[in-house]
Amino acid sequence: MNIKKLIIAALSSFMITSTAALADGHIKYSVTADNVSEYASMLTPGMMNMFAQYPETFRMDVYENGANCTLDSEIAAISQSNGTMINDNEGIEVPNAGQIPFPDPSHPQHYVWNYRMYAGTVSAVDRIQTSVNVKADGSITTGQQDTNISFPNNPRTKIMYADKNMFALFMQKNLGPPRSAGLVTLVHDFIDSYMQPRKAWQYSPATRRVRRAPDISYDSLTSAGGGIVTIDSYGGFNGAQDKYDWNYEGKQKMIIPMNNDLLSETPIETTFTINHPNPDVVRFEERDVHIVHATLKQGQRHLYASRTFYFTDGDEFGANLLVYHDMYDDNQDLMRTNYQTTVAGNMGGQGLEDTSCNPQGEYTMDFATRTYSGTNLFGPAVSPRSSIYNGEEKPASFYTPDGLRRYAR
Repeated sequence: MNIKKLIIAALSSFMITSTAALADGHIKYSVTADNVSEYASMLTPGMMNMFAQYPETFRMDVYENGANCTLDSEIAAISQSNGTMINDNEGIEVPNAGQIPFPDPSHPQHYVWNYRMYAGTVSAVDRIQTSVNVKADGSITTGQQDTNISFPNNPRTKIMYADKNMFALFMQKNLGPPRSAGLVTLVHDFIDSYMQPRKAWQYSPATRRVRRAPDISYDSLTSAGGGIVTIDSYGGFNGAQDKYDWNYEGKQKMIIPMNNDLLSETPIETTFTINHPNPDVVRFEERDVHIVHATLKQGQRHLYASRTFYFTDGDEFGANLLVYHDMYDDNQDLMRTNYQTTVAGNMGGQGLEDTSCNPQGEYTMDFATRTYSGTNLFGPAVSPRSSIYNGEEKPASFYTPDGLRRYAR
């Protein structure tokens, strides 16, 4: 049986490698622990530390650049001029509701705003995402979350609200693992989330009651992230920016994850190897990124004393997408690193002409515990159905505490 397993594993590895070559072009070069110093200028501190922590297994295969993602044509048409940051940069005013706020960014927080508001380039989302947590011994826990989101500021959205500060209406039901199954979360998220903090409610199957959830913000932990993903790291970054001072650290060519269709098509047990995702199925390219560093303000409290974000160049992708996020503690030691993978379209056979960037997954590695988490995972190999963007919207009554109660039961 052991020999049989080895043969199957070898054949699987060959098939994955062959599929990568056919679907994603040719590997230009591979970065390993042996040659990492040659590429140090194109790697984040987080990726450098991955080679230091896991020199025998971590690798980055760099491919010829694939196609650029494009911005939705309707959103691109209204995203011709910059908006203005207001209320100490915690809010924005834009010429057209639903546009990319700063198509010509000139301030560090412009990149944060562009990324944060990018989700709203669709009117509604209906999807089931998968989460995977891997312990230091390689054991895996999987879960799924059924998620509906409406974005009232999108030009296509039919549900209108008098409150123009409303950014997103979010309802998520945990389908597993068993310990969290049945937990349902409702969030009203606002554009200026400092002046109008997000409102959240949760239904607990244990109590069968709906309660306000005041801690769904900042560095509280997500239920699906294995104890290493904070709320404001969900989706890369979300929520108020008020705890940090933001600095722009320049534009640089770096090695980033991009065009990761193969990840969406690979089974969980193959992708989620011990310590980090399987290098055979993660695709990297050389791309320009903008580096923004956030330092905790005097008197503020957060698990991360500083954070560095790496955003794609909007000239290439139509928006500033977040691809890396390094997180540091009070001693400025690197605690965690995160990378996000993207694909064009929704990966489910629908919308084949869609070339906008959509998430494939977020992968967070914790260096102290040697654990990691994959969240917001999508694709035919990891999702029970394809994601639906700009589809039928839930009624406004769905995104209320009474709607939460009805949906949960």
